[in-house]
Amino acid sequence: MSEHQPDVPSSGRAAPRWEPGATDRSVLEQAVDAVTVRRVFGEAYETDGATIVPVARVRGWGGGGGGAGREKESSGSGSGVGYGVRAEPAGVYVVRGGCVTWRPAVDAERIALTLGLALCGAAALVGWAAVTRRA
Repeated sequence: MSEHQPDVPSSGRAAPRWEPGATDRSVLEQAVDAVTVRRVFGEAYETDGATIVPVARVRGWGGGGGGAGREKESSGSGSGVGYGVRAEPAGVYVVRGGCVTWRPAVDAERIALTLGLALCGAAALVGWAAVTRRA
């Protein structure tokens, strides 16, 4: 397998990479390498007498294509492959004095979106109830 690891920008998304001369197989090998346990568990470090192990949610997906065939006076062919990786913080394991605790990461955007959707839904229900009561 390829030892190449795709760069993961601060957004947590690895850009699909097509290198000149790369074969479909080497791109697939890069995709497999990109979604490994090294992406899920970060390197442990110590602070204030505790060992911290960062954890991420990592998802990968991919697809490929192909083709062949002949038309009048020409031949056909085709190929293609691509993949994507998404990583986001899940939390950390804290190891202190033989005890392990889990500290989840807080996703403020997800919480705000959920609360906003819930408020919109509640407002829609109140409006619907007021309209149907008048009828």
